[in-house]
Amino acid sequence: MTTTPSAVWVNPAQLRPSRLAAEFYRQEYTELEDQLDHSGHKLVVLGKLGRLFTGPFGSKLPASLYDTPNGVPLLRVQNIGELFLNETDLARIPLEVHEDIHRSKLEPGDLALAKAGRLGALSKIPDHIQECNITQHIIGVKVLADKVRGSYLAAFFLSRFGSFQLKRQGIGTLIKYLGIEETRAAKVVVPERGVQDYIGAKVELAERCRSHSAKLRSRAMELLAQSWAWGNRGPAELQGKATSQVAHTVKPRIFEDRLDPEFYRPSFLAVDRWLDGQPCWRLSELVEAPVKGVQPSYDADGTVPALTVTHVDPFVLDRNGASGLVTDAWLSRNARARIEAGELLYTVTGPPLGETVVVEEFHLPAAVNSHVARVALRPQFKFPHLVAGMLNSPLGQLQTTRYSKGIRQKELYSVDFVRFRFPKLSSQACTRLERDLAASCRLVEEARVLMEQAKADVEALIDGTLDVEAILAGTLKVPTADDIPELVEDGA
Repeated sequence: MTTTPSAVWVNPAQLRPSRLAAEFYRQEYTELEDQLDHSGHKLVVLGKLGRLFTGPFGSKLPASLYDTPNGVPLLRVQNIGELFLNETDLARIPLEVHEDIHRSKLEPGDLALAKAGRLGALSKIPDHIQECNITQHIIGVKVLADKVRGSYLAAFFLSRFGSFQLKRQGIGTLIKYLGIEETRAAKVVVPERGVQDYIGAKVELAERCRSHSAKLRSRAMELLAQSWAWGNRGPAELQGKATSQVAHTVKPRIFEDRLDPEFYRPSFLAVDRWLDGQPCWRLSELVEAPVKGVQPSYDADGTVPALTVTHVDPFVLDRNGASGLVTDAWLSRNARARIEAGELLYTVTGPPLGETVVVEEFHLPAAVNSHVARVALRPQFKFPHLVAGMLNSPLGQLQTTRYSKGIRQKELYSVDFVRFRFPKLSSQACTRLERDLAASCRLVEEARVLMEQAKADVEALIDGTLDVEAILAGTLKVPTADDIPELVEDGA
């Protein structure tokens, strides 16, 4: 029997006169709604737990304002993740514009929900963003702290009992949109405050892990730049006229096997001269030649996640985001696709190109396709996270751009990858950088596990399997920062 039947019976009590579209009554949705209604817990609509609003129409926020130096962060749909904001592509608007649209201002602890496209995506505003604003494609929620703990509310809507309501309410064919009135009507299970505190504390500890992970990574990358004497935009010569030159001559002796003019851009040659002036490692001295993965044969009965470039970000491997699976038998026949702890994954076909992450034990098992290369370290070099930092740095990305080949789709070949150069570092710097970058990676995983636990607790609460009595009695303890070595060791 299929788990997604093409026709289902709907209880008359579940019919909504305003929504007669078949998609609204998918069996998955009606079963979750029924379970929610009969959970025995207090149900409150979201509109009574917080103030909901959207950002202004685009005419008030033209894209020309998005690159304001030192401006106020403006959240767009691409910034909304699963609890944590994606801050790599954060728009910024002038302070006076932000103050003019202050009704859509968000502060630490507030929630931001994707209103368009990625329905169900939700982020909590972190402490380091004192205030921000949102576009019309996001719903902001000012949580009423006397009604519900905000971190518990975030976990509820990230659980299947909350996210299905947001996905279900989407209207539209090509792009789904979430109405603010329908969002206000979403049902929330509001348990005793002690249960909210137990679940919410896991969410807040996850936030703390992610925040400290970002600090460690930033600290390490700043130290790396300082060790190389790499300025804000590169070495001094790169910041001069070389970046703006339109035409230039190239001495024949510097020609390599590349005759395309892009390879000899003045900025690239400036970096070459800078590297010539100091002792450098060739990448071939630190790592073995890259080995590309294998295009997977997806199998519904598979158990091993098949990763693509989408799942490889700088320093972070999103193993749990993989929807395609392969079988153990397929992986046995295609050993090149099997990733191993301690090696690097590097995106060689893109965009995005050159994004690098270290494989840890908790990423296993997994497979990679042919757009991702596996890179093993040479036995004498024991710093995989440092190599990832070098490749993800501006110098690493610049060399990736230079050595990539192709017109429509760029690709970096093994023979070019091993030619990269990086200034040598002292053993003390290598050790410190490796320590901080490795701890940063582990903290990302700690945060992910804590969030999975918080969502599982919400679902267990509604399923009736959460030990509420033990939580309220204080015999079931929530994890604390003292349980996470990376936080204890760094005094975070």
